[in-house]
Amino acid sequence: MKQLLLFFTFLFTQLTFAQSQQNDLAVTIGATTIPAFNKNKIGLDITARYYFTDAFSGGLSLNIVSPKYNHGFGYDTDRTLINMYSFSVPLQYDVVNTEKLTLSFGFSNGILLNILRNQNDSKEVIQYDPDTGMGYSTHVPRRLKTDSYYILTPYADVSYRLVALDVKETAFMYLTSKVGYRNVFGNGSFSKSSDFSNYVVSLGLTFKGILD
Repeated sequence: MKQLLLFFTFLFTQLTFAQSQQNDLAVTIGATTIPAFNKNKIGLDITARYYFTDAFSGGLSLNIVSPKYNHGFGYDTDRTLINMYSFSVPLQYDVVNTEKLTLSFGFSNGILLNILRNQNDSKEVIQYDPDTGMGYSTHVPRRLKTDSYYILTPYADVSYRLVALDVKETAFMYLTSKVGYRNVFGNGSFSKSSDFSNYVVSLGLTFKGILD
């Protein structure tokens, strides 16, 4: 235990920061695994973080996936889909920030919404084009039930700088990978929290620069 404490003490005293990140905005767009009934689905990951200090940042994150199933989860249908939306607030601390590499740890907490829909029964929805003002109709599967859960995900984040996006080198593009464990809490009507608790892995591109 003493050696472990000495290691972390040495690590945190050797932190290096290539440049100030305070007032930076980092936006990540990529793919992520999303736990769903003992399987991992591939969904969309969009995250935006603002750096309050050189190392500490916080923001908003959205994950979306819509898996389809051949049973009704207790309802009279054999074709369903679940629109899964997770909205969370990530809080992240950069432990290492060199010119090329950033290693961070953090956690995010928020809400998971699972909207169960019947693919055998659809309803017509009228949508309007904001530019022309013209309306058009589309059919969407009818909603059966919505389950909501609280989610808490500790994670580690690694970013590698790929290229500068401007001549002054105030904005950069990074390859970002994240691994964590999603803990889900609460009760549902057609599902349970353990159906969505598991490891999560994401990979995407991060665009980071000074927010004027």
